[in-house]
Amino acid sequence: MQAVQFLFSPNGRLRPQPFIYGAAGIYLFGAASHLLTTPDVIRHGGLWPFIAAQVLLLWIWFVLHAKRLHDAGRSGGLAAAVALLYVLSLVLLLIVADSFFNTAGGLMENAPATSALELILLLYVIVTLIGSPHYDLAWLMVVALMLIGFAPIIVAVIFSVWTARRPSRDASLAGEA
Repeated sequence: MQAVQFLFSPNGRLRPQPFIYGAAGIYLFGAASHLLTTPDVIRHGGLWPFIAAQVLLLWIWFVLHAKRLHDAGRSGGLAAAVALLYVLSLVLLLIVADSFFNTAGGLMENAPATSALELILLLYVIVTLIGSPHYDLAWLMVVALMLIGFAPIIVAVIFSVWTARRPSRDASLAGEA
């Protein structure tokens, strides 16, 4: 029961070291959750397993950060704001993916066509960034879109490092006494 409360309740406190281990685990599971976007998984369950994993991981991310901020004597509001930024980017990604890769049917229904289009798009981006002898408007748009796409991840990692470095409230009170 304590493990469930630890992972799903934003109430309570969390010291820096357990927070670092928990945050690292969440980021590793988040990276691994992209395996749920492989053609076989999408063919059988669509994007729903990926969406469910992202929602679960995002909630646990928020809980860890809120508890760590409580331990530092701060509110969990900043953690909620960063989590909301990630939710908005995830919703945008799903809307774009559904409208770009899917011409008919449900969410990401045609997995082989989707993976082929993803590969072509990835190769186009790489060739555009590496092989372009001059930097034209298309190159700048690709770079801008990549920065926008990675911004929530970058913000989350920076926020996690900042949160981990906050001193515990008990430690700062002990130093004053």
